Amino acid sequence: MNEHSKDYHDYVIRDGRLIGEFEAMYRHSEGVPWHQDEQRDWLDVRLTIEMMRDIEPFAEIHDLSCGLGYYLDLMLKAAGTRDARGVGYDISPTACEKARALFPRYEFHPFDMTEPREAELMKAHAVRPARRLFVNRGTLWYVFPKLAAVVETTRAMMEPADLLLIAHNWPPLDKPFVGKEVLPDHHALLRYFAPHFAPVRSAWYQDTIKTANDNWFIGLFSPR
Repeated sequence: MNEHSKDYHDYVIRDGRLIGEFEAMYRHSEGVPWHQDEQRDWLDVRLTIEMMRDIEPFAEIHDLSCGLGYYLDLMLKAAGTRDARGVGYDISPTACEKARALFPRYEFHPFDMTEPREAELMKAHAVRPARRLFVNRGTLWYVFPKLAAVVETTRAMMEPADLLLIAHNWPPLDKPFVGKEVLPDHHALLRYFAPHFAPVRSAWYQDTIKTANDNWFIGLFSPR
């Protein structure tokens, strides 16, 4: 792009291929990418909160690929203790800077989930004696070429007592979409995570009426 686009979509997927210029996106696009500030009542968020309702609150919640921090805030209010610690990680330093301004109570750290060797560096921000929840919502599309490395990095950051929440959406499954060769459906996601994680609770919601990306897998996993 000769001029910086104001549309966040142009930095994500363009002309049927993954672009993934997230630092430029958070620097130059207008508005809030993916409407992160409007998701409180979205279907998957409501389903996730219901799924977590009977689980003891977490003293720490870590959002892997946190964006501007809105989802971390939602999950802390829904599944955290009163004084829970919130930590967000994102590949974009600008996203982390903006998230700190929006949510000064939480911590935000630049971090590349596709680089397993960085996990030990970030583990210093994660180690606490209490059980923790790690979350990743809707971001696997943007790392699918290195999905195995993302799974490995995620596991390396976690302790045996921790839990991992994955919320991931799909376009209509009978249509072509970017990354379909890697993640054609939620069964493929489960296969990728299986070497390092065991599912303990999950739900699959498929909508064949809408044409939006509103087919959701929500899974809670324990480290192997």
